[in-house]
Amino acid sequence: MNTEEYIISLRRYFHEYPELSFKEYKTADKIEEELIKLGLKPERITETGIICDIRGNGNKTVAIRADIDALPVKEENNIEFKSKNEGIMHACGHDTHIAMLLGVAKMFSEEKNINGNIRLIFQPAEESPPGGAIEMVNKGAMKNVDYVIGQHIISVVEAGKAAVYYHEMMANADHFKINIHGKGGHGSEPQSAIDIIYISAHLVEMLNTIVSREIDPQEPAVLTVGTLNAGYRNNVIAAHAELTGTVRTFSREVQEKIERRIEEILNGLKETYKIKYEYEFEKGYPVLVNNEEVSKIIEKNAVKILGKDNVLRPKPAMGGEDFGYFMDKAPGAYYFLGGGIKEDVVVSNHSPEFLIDESVLINGAKILKESAEDLLKK
Repeated sequence: MNTEEYIISLRRYFHEYPELSFKEYKTADKIEEELIKLGLKPERITETGIICDIRGNGNKTVAIRADIDALPVKEENNIEFKSKNEGIMHACGHDTHIAMLLGVAKMFSEEKNINGNIRLIFQPAEESPPGGAIEMVNKGAMKNVDYVIGQHIISVVEAGKAAVYYHEMMANADHFKINIHGKGGHGSEPQSAIDIIYISAHLVEMLNTIVSREIDPQEPAVLTVGTLNAGYRNNVIAAHAELTGTVRTFSREVQEKIERRIEEILNGLKETYKIKYEYEFEKGYPVLVNNEEVSKIIEKNAVKILGKDNVLRPKPAMGGEDFGYFMDKAPGAYYFLGGGIKEDVVVSNHSPEFLIDESVLINGAKILKESAEDLLKK
């Protein structure tokens, strides 16, 4: 079996048997099994997190990371290797990340003269903050590492293309939860109640003005209310509501301003409507900022493998990633590998219909391998 066939067969295996964050037990077992078959010695440094060193001639070490968890999504694709774990799906492409890194391992294991050392990092729980990266770093995954690189498959970039970022790539990914309490009552007597659904609607409207009216338009920022749960039945005025949402920023100043303004708005509603509230603002994954020198090396190899016209330099994305924790310990860079199927309707990552073009996987493995080799020469 050649390397391309090897990668695709493994991708399909991992797609069939997805596991949720911090529960990737069979996934980790399979990764270890494959590494051992290649003559390597994997080490389980967290419950489901694996590192594996491929030692060559030299002291320098380049780490390559793949995340391994799936999402609580029920797959809607009609494919031979559809998820066999009900309600769980590799809807973000981490199955391809595992397979490509194992492909890199296969290619390096077949070489005898590596100019340094390669560390493979198979990381659990990218999808669930606080994530698996920080635990792996704390357990020594980045010890003696000189550079770190990684990639993410993405369906909104066409197959055969790549997106490279020279500085900011992904945003601070924060989350908030608000519980507000009013006074319930009969739907026919609103004057006797404090209607929390009306107040929640007003709150959502006010939260949406923070970015549109209080943040510099040239400063990227997003505030989204993702859930609003309240009410009992049609003729009951609700007494309680819970709202949750996300905030995405690139600037610490903007991040802190939004956190503060949410609380100020809640205090204003408290005074106006006599409500009570609890507010939690949880800082998630930090902004991901690439090292320029490492990005240049990734771009050079992407151009060589994909062609100059197929390497893009888009604006930063507002998604979040815990890869930045690895780059806190060594210079590194992350990029997007296009895997979008050429159709009229593009299905994005996290969709139950998410699919990628498997022909790109060998190219992703080659870009990682050749970029690591170049970094070992620096």
